[in-house]
Amino acid sequence: MVRPHIWIGVLALLVISGCRKDKDGAAPSISILSPDQGTVFSIPDTIVVRFTVSDDRTVESTVVQLIDANGVSIAPSINTSVGGPGGTIVNELIINSERILSGQYEIMVRASDGTNDSRAFRTIQIQGTPLRLRSIFVAPPPTTATATIQRIDSTGQLSDWTTVQDLNGAAIDGYSQHVMLAGSQFAPFQALPTDTWSYAWSYLPPANDAPEQFTALVVDPYDGRTYFATRNGFIRGFTGEGAQRFTAQTLTGYRCYAVTVLGDRIATWQRAIAQPEQRVVTYTVSGTILDILPVEQDLVELFQWSNTSAHLFANEFGHGKVIDIYIATGGAQEIRVFQDEEIRAVARMDPSTFYIALQDRIVAYDHSTNTVVQLITGVMASAMAYEPATGALLVAQGNDLLTIDPRTGALMTSISTGAPIGSILPLRNR
Repeated sequence: MVRPHIWIGVLALLVISGCRKDKDGAAPSISILSPDQGTVFSIPDTIVVRFTVSDDRTVESTVVQLIDANGVSIAPSINTSVGGPGGTIVNELIINSERILSGQYEIMVRASDGTNDSRAFRTIQIQGTPLRLRSIFVAPPPTTATATIQRIDSTGQLSDWTTVQDLNGAAIDGYSQHVMLAGSQFAPFQALPTDTWSYAWSYLPPANDAPEQFTALVVDPYDGRTYFATRNGFIRGFTGEGAQRFTAQTLTGYRCYAVTVLGDRIATWQRAIAQPEQRVVTYTVSGTILDILPVEQDLVELFQWSNTSAHLFANEFGHGKVIDIYIATGGAQEIRVFQDEEIRAVARMDPSTFYIALQDRIVAYDHSTNTVVQLITGVMASAMAYEPATGALLVAQGNDLLTIDPRTGALMTSISTGAPIGSILPLRNR
């Protein structure tokens, strides 16, 4: 005889089992109809993406993205609510950013039924816009007084662009379209937009009791981040949009004056505040100190050479010097000395080619062969920048901005800004 309470338990299990839905284990099906595999698009353009999607139950939504080789979206994605068994969907991906480089990309279509996701891919080719010079910004040398930043547009017209309370450095980020300005005593660090889609962001100085609240400002050419140091000993790295990605501290009693990225480590130039001592200090990407190398020379510029070494352009006892610093092994080698000529400025054209401004001349230096070719004489440069879009060498001499052909040394143009130039900032379309 079966007891009544056992029958009640069995009936309860049957009721629960009958009410439970079958588990949805099937993802939606996607078929991309267009564009065809390998289709070439040129910026600006609109990519019409046509696809079918279906599910044995209900397709809730679809997402269409354009992604690069790292799976990073490079254009605004398109989300579509479906709420049915599926059908044919047509979306338009607009590609108009000049930051997109020529190359192979993938259209990714993702569909969800609320429980399961599926993806389909279609490879396309994109022809990016050519690199071009949009404008040139010029900033005065560091000052605790009011500083005016000027802009030279694509037609060569000069105008005042902005004024800051004081200034201790300037840099340019073509990818995020910002002019980066570091204050000296009172002014903050500011990322000022140069395009309608970029936006301003800033970082306050740690204090305002003395100059050099900000130092070592640079937009690194290898990772694209903006690095600067502050008077209280911090070194920070940000994306062009203002997201902080790196934090480290200087050696106790030191201040940082240069930053360069060496692969998986960050190299800095630090000088003691109270003593005539200098160090090259490297950090992991998480901000932990790796190496500390004493150096005797006075810094002009520090450039990446490899993941474990750097090029140092410096002065010592009235002589300009090119020094290779081997971070991993803790050594350094003088490979070129300019007797009785101090280095005033340096601009890099490619990994091996540099332009060096000496006392009253500019030379082209090839590091791979350790050779020097005289470019132009009679020029006392205070700042230089190589501009790859036009292939020109931009040189500041006093109040004048000179454009020099680096192949021949010929002076192409000269623009008087009416004020001393400390930084030349060419802004390109990316």
